[in-house]
Amino acid sequence: MQQECSVLGLTVGKIAIGAGCFMVVWACAVSYLGDSQSMTSWIPAFLGGPILILGYLALARPDRRKLWMHLVAAIAAITFLGGLDFLRPLFTEQNPMSNPLAGLSKLMLLCVGGLLLAACISSFIWTRKNQASGKP
Repeated sequence: MQQECSVLGLTVGKIAIGAGCFMVVWACAVSYLGDSQSMTSWIPAFLGGPILILGYLALARPDRRKLWMHLVAAIAAITFLGGLDFLRPLFTEQNPMSNPLAGLSKLMLLCVGGLLLAACISSFIWTRKNQASGKP
């Protein structure tokens, strides 16, 4: 019997670590390769860093996993909501890719935040179902 929910064979803690690493690397790449002078190019790292740390804590401190993963879900929701800014130009008849690096970063936040949030929600549902049926 499974002790923990897995998505594509990975625990949600490991998915959070991967998502956090990806977001930090993305921010570094966009900031340096795009020679960006704006702090906003580091927003993915500001969100990904805590996700990475909390995902690691969920694996390292399983006694507090519920707390760490709820915090990951909250940051994933913020990430997803921030990524929705990618859609704003579509309603104002502008091009969301007028600044390609900014547009791609917003799209990345939308996708990564949405997928991580979906993984967290499926994990929470799995846990509730197994608690209700008396399984560990």
